Amino acid sequence: MIMASAIEVLAKQAMKTFGDRACQKSLDKLWSLMSKITAEDVKLDKNILDYVGRQSAPMCVMDIFENKDITIAIFVLKHGVTLPMHDHPGMHGLLKVISGIVELNSYSMRTKNDHVIKSNEEITAVKHRSISLNSNSSACILTPSEKNLHEIKCIQGPAAFLDILSPPYDVDEFGKGPRPCTFFKIVKSKLCTESADVFEEVQLSVIESPRDFYSSTLKYIGPPLKDYCNK
Repeated sequence: MIMASAIEVLAKQAMKTFGDRACQKSLDKLWSLMSKITAEDVKLDKNILDYVGRQSAPMCVMDIFENKDITIAIFVLKHGVTLPMHDHPGMHGLLKVISGIVELNSYSMRTKNDHVIKSNEEITAVKHRSISLNSNSSACILTPSEKNLHEIKCIQGPAAFLDILSPPYDVDEFGKGPRPCTFFKIVKSKLCTESADVFEEVQLSVIESPRDFYSSTLKYIGPPLKDYCNK
């Protein structure tokens, strides 16, 4: 009998976790599995990283798997590049750095989960403490209400991270069609002593998708998931 690869085991747990209503026990197991994933598990090697470093796009994306419940992909940021602040409306997400070093800045909005953001609206949010992540770091979790916005800066790169989102952006949001990925900028901030993790309250303004930030696509060459996940 052929043993399932680490990424296959992870994908199956992700489908179990998000195929119905996510429970904490199942999410904890998924987080534990994700925290152990390495670059070798997805066959991300120096040749791929060197290629990303030479090409013009600030970021490369490897799509691994997507169905109605989850999307799994690898993102590779060039050295010094920042993935602009964006949201994940009504979504859970897990992020695991598998190569390089990134700085993660996360924000939690004060609005309700089903709030529809308008283009001319300012949003109040709290900023969590910045964290540095490398391949030895545990996976990070975002929920529909906690740390749902983030920006990711490549400190040492190219830096790659594995990403699981549920549901995918293309899945209907609150009966209003696909979920938009909205970008933000900070317009003002003030100190906040809400908790040890929260030290700043910010006002965010919606911006257009940054023209100088775009991505190219790379082929995923790691263990395939399509047949395994459909079993």
